Amino acid sequence: MFGSPTWFGDMMIFMAALVVSVLATPLVRKFAVRWRLGDKPNGRKIHPDAIPHLGGVALLLGVLAGIAIATDAHSTFLLKALPATLLVVLLGLVDDTRNLAPRPKLVVQVIAAAALVAVGFRLFTGVGVFDSTSIAAVLLSLLFIVGMLSSVNLIDGHDGLAAGVALIASSAFAVIGVIDGAAGVTAASLAIAGACLGFLLFNFPPARIFMGDTGAMLLGMTLAQVACLITMRSPSLETFAAVLLVLGVPILDTLLAVARRLATRAPLFAADHLHIHHVLRDAGLSPRKTLLVLYGLQACLAGLGIAAATGRVLPVIVGLGLVVVAFVSFLRVMVENRAVLDRTGDIAVPVAHRVATSTAPITFQSNFASDLREHRSSVGR
Repeated sequence: MFGSPTWFGDMMIFMAALVVSVLATPLVRKFAVRWRLGDKPNGRKIHPDAIPHLGGVALLLGVLAGIAIATDAHSTFLLKALPATLLVVLLGLVDDTRNLAPRPKLVVQVIAAAALVAVGFRLFTGVGVFDSTSIAAVLLSLLFIVGMLSSVNLIDGHDGLAAGVALIASSAFAVIGVIDGAAGVTAASLAIAGACLGFLLFNFPPARIFMGDTGAMLLGMTLAQVACLITMRSPSLETFAAVLLVLGVPILDTLLAVARRLATRAPLFAADHLHIHHVLRDAGLSPRKTLLVLYGLQACLAGLGIAAATGRVLPVIVGLGLVVVAFVSFLRVMVENRAVLDRTGDIAVPVAHRVATSTAPITFQSNFASDLREHRSSVGR
């Protein structure tokens, strides 16, 4: 769609996003420090000091820089997605600074997803009953886009996790774009990958900045857009399975969140300390080993997704089997951990990971020195 079909043009897109992200991230961090904007410690979070966030702004600038140098006639289609993308970025900014309730956030996310669908984005499954009926296609597309907005947000609870997973997923989408001859898919994916890599240099454990809801929802929205474009270009069951596999870790964690809350009769929108990265960390893995395990799982699923995008059925079967095994294994541990938390009277944080907190409210200024002597502990996520 947009961008030169040559390797040079594609690499220019990637490098533009990378360089802008690398340059913008420390500037955004300084702004967050200046205005005391960051992730504050509380009873559910372990890091003892506030960490600057709003890194999503740097991610946005990186993605836009990559897209800006992609210059063919088809670029106008993805530019139609810009209003919906900016809406979720604005929502993330408000949430990062005002801490919105879940339901108002969901309403705005649905509006943004509807705006994206209205300009032509669809998720095709290759199944006639869904794709041939406009209402079914619209509802499925809305569910997928809103789900991606939430799923990337859910995995953004560990230093480097959301950015690293998005880097692997967008790289896989770029490969699929090359295989399929879809220049626009390749260009958009490389813009996302470059921005994520640049940000990850500052977000890898121990993180010096978080992306916040701004960055998580931006990545969820842009990855959803690319996934829709891939299925729109090659609508088949294998292609549908391919994009789901490439987005495997965020989707898996979201399904587990819903399943464990239903299994334990917990409120669906209630925050907890039982996501995949929490389970691995509670098992004794260090922050970096936790990342390596999840990066490995994401890379494996992404590789199977690339193979599935070529029309092969075996990678779909293997990927489905891997997801089922991971789902059952993690869900069992999560339900057991939830039972332990309920017995101890602490429904949020396992005893092993609690920090001493005062009954008085924590003021941001008292925990955020101007010289940024924060501990930046990954286990604090």
